[in-house]
Amino acid sequence: MDARMTDWSQLKHAYGTAEDIPVLFERLGTEPNDGVWGDLWSRLCHQGSVYPASFAALALLADLGDQGGKDGDDALLLAGAIAGAADEETRARHGVLIERLRILAHARIRRPAEPAFYVCLLQTAMALDGVRVWSSALEGLADGTIEVFCPECEMGVFVSIGEAGYFSAVGDWEPGDPAGAPLRAAAPADLEGPGRVLYDAASQAGLDTVALALTYVFGEGTCGECGAEFPIAEQVAEQY
Repeated sequence: MDARMTDWSQLKHAYGTAEDIPVLFERLGTEPNDGVWGDLWSRLCHQGSVYPASFAALALLADLGDQGGKDGDDALLLAGAIAGAADEETRARHGVLIERLRILAHARIRRPAEPAFYVCLLQTAMALDGVRVWSSALEGLADGTIEVFCPECEMGVFVSIGEAGYFSAVGDWEPGDPAGAPLRAAAPADLEGPGRVLYDAASQAGLDTVALALTYVFGEGTCGECGAEFPIAEQVAEQY
């Protein structure tokens, strides 16, 4: 869909008619943008819900993503959230635009960014790839924790992948508690699939701490209750 030929008054977003969408895009770059992006998010991806106008806006978001800069980054994040909320039929219908955005997102994650924001960019790339689990579960890279369940005894296992260390502990772990069983990182050469993509991007971008954390996310942990060893990424995927 060519956004320039779109009759926005015939489309809906979270609050009704989408005729205000072109005006919001025109405001970008003419004033502080945080408020504009907030308005676009609330209309086009309200609490994870998407609308006909959301997909019509993908062309505008792709144009911004192609320009780079802060607005380009923000455009990719919103586009990723929209694509991530789409069903397979809708993704297929907008496949050309999503593929364009996917290429832009993968180019972007090979350049540096502040670590927490970089994790958001990684999630965006995964969302545009259609890899739902890692479009959500990578939040653990930002806060340094992942929670999974032991595949043997089903006990909840806390996995630390940050400043507190790289270990797994049963139940609720708090700062100051003794560290649990050490995690076993995957060898970078053994990574494949999303793990390979994410690790290579973080390494090229110079995000060494993120790349290191990814080797543990795609490595193995131990249940402190029954002693079972398990692939962390597989247990994360079980929750999605």
